[in-house]
Amino acid sequence: MTQYVMHGLLRSADQGRTAGEGRCVLHLDMDAYFASVEQRDVPLYRNRPLIVCHTSSDFCSHGVVATASYEARPWGIKAGMSVWEARSRCPNACFVHADIPKYLDNARRILRICERRSHRVEVFSIDEAFADLTTTLQPHPPGRERWEAALEVGRGLKEDIRRELGLSASVGIGPNKLVAKMASEFQKPDGLTLVRPEQLPDILAPMAVDKLVGVGRRMRRNFRAMGIETIGDLARTPREVMEWKFGVIGRLLWRAAWGQDDSPVVRSGESHEIKSFGHSLSLRGGSGDLGYLENTLLGLVDAVTRRMRRDGYLGKTASLRLRVGYSMGYGRAVTLEEYTDLSSPIYKAARELLRREASSGLWKEPVTTVGVSVSQLRRRGEGKQITIWDCLDPREEKLTAALDALRDRYGEGVVTRASLLGGFAISGMNLAR
Repeated sequence: MTQYVMHGLLRSADQGRTAGEGRCVLHLDMDAYFASVEQRDVPLYRNRPLIVCHTSSDFCSHGVVATASYEARPWGIKAGMSVWEARSRCPNACFVHADIPKYLDNARRILRICERRSHRVEVFSIDEAFADLTTTLQPHPPGRERWEAALEVGRGLKEDIRRELGLSASVGIGPNKLVAKMASEFQKPDGLTLVRPEQLPDILAPMAVDKLVGVGRRMRRNFRAMGIETIGDLARTPREVMEWKFGVIGRLLWRAAWGQDDSPVVRSGESHEIKSFGHSLSLRGGSGDLGYLENTLLGLVDAVTRRMRRDGYLGKTASLRLRVGYSMGYGRAVTLEEYTDLSSPIYKAARELLRREASSGLWKEPVTTVGVSVSQLRRRGEGKQITIWDCLDPREEKLTAALDALRDRYGEGVVTRASLLGGFAISGMNLAR
């Protein structure tokens, strides 16, 4: 949800422009996607609690939950939860490894089905997509008839996906991306919801403020301190107050509470901008051993920089994310002197952040999650400045290129650092295209 505010609303709202009247946007959200694919392919999993895990453990004994089937959700299991907690809540569930290449293959098929019905489809995530139906519906006169035609498009899309792939999806339709995305959540699973412009903002007003796209736990606490409990309360708050309190994000959320969003549907490959690369690992039971945490961090940095090199990106800002116990989570970041895609400089920066936090005295409980990401990206070859260090010691870059070539040919496990043998398994690491 927060991702949508940062990469969707920010794309256009801060320019104060509109994306045109009479828009019709469809949002497709696959129902429990990873679990649904597994239940379709393995009859044994059908009608049973199924939990798909990001883990490299043969017995799914650690890592995090990627998706839980609807049969598992009454136990409170959701994405991002540690696997051991999910096991304690629902010990009779089936636990399976996430098969990312299979899910990507199905996602490509879903995209092709969407593109039959719209000339402009934006992939939002592996199980979500936006489709701009404005041009498709031009033959229908504005008003009720056009919205009824949009509903028919939504029904047809759901039926095509069910018939061709054996999967169910929820569809939301509205005058913009934000409303369509929220509408797709109204009747999950297998829902179809239309929100017309004349229903805004009243249809959103009674909903809890954290149902609004972009409002997480921290923002909800801030709103609660201001007496804002519902989306309607937020809409009635003066915009100037929101801007003074939260800056541009406050203005965007105020507009969202009124159902306003001018961000365009960006066709896949047309203007796709990667903001960061990152990996995180859930530590079963937690750990306060700094050496172990540093070793885990090294493995995460190796995984992140491997993906950066594969996709041709350099980064300059290293970020460390920590969760202490099961309540306090926070992040720290540092900007490097030069853009890089090598493990060594990024690891040194992240390790220094980790050591600084370890010495702060704030850790009253074991660290349960460690994450690292690299942002402030640019494409390799786009004006990279050569420094004296590039000329003096190219050995790490040459060694890294050789290791990448080995892994490309023989797989990720063909070579690894000695310090990571047996003690490190990254959650969800899969570089297959």
